Parts: sequence; C-alpha cells; structure tokens
Amino acid sequence: TVSGLLFSILIGQTYAFLYQQQEAIFYALFNEVTEAKSLLEQVALVCQGRPAMYNKVLSSIATYVDHDLKQLRADPADARPSY
Repeated sequence: TVSGLLFSILIGQTYAFLYQQQEAIFYALFNEVTEAKSLLEQVALVCQGRPAMYNKVLSSIATYVDHDLKQLRADPADARPSY
C-alpha cells in the first residue's frame, strides 16, 4: 500500500541520516586522535633536554585525553572542557 511505501521511505531516510551522523562523529574523533598523536610527537621534539617541562606537558596532555577524548558517553553539551 501507499502508506507502507511512505513509511519504508521515511525509515530508510532516517536510517541513512543516523548513519551519516555516526560516520561524521567517527571521522571527527579519528581526526582528533590523529592531532593528539601529532602533538605528542612534536612535544617530544620540543622538550628534548627539558625533563621538567616535558613532564608538565605530558601531564597536561594526559588530562586532556582523560577529560576530553574519553568522554564518549557524556552529552556533548555537558562535555565542555573544564580548563
């Protein structure tokens, strides 16, 4: 029937939208992790010979990872950075 066809189209469009949204979140998270890895490599080069600074920067990166990147279950509006 026509109503069944319309319902099927609506469900298909909704599924496609949700899939695209999940895909965008995955790519954003992947890019964020890639940038964090790049930052870590740059920190290792910049802080050579400066152990006190290196430890402080690594501590800051660890805080960022723990409080920002690992907040996958929190509502994005509530997961604002606290620093």
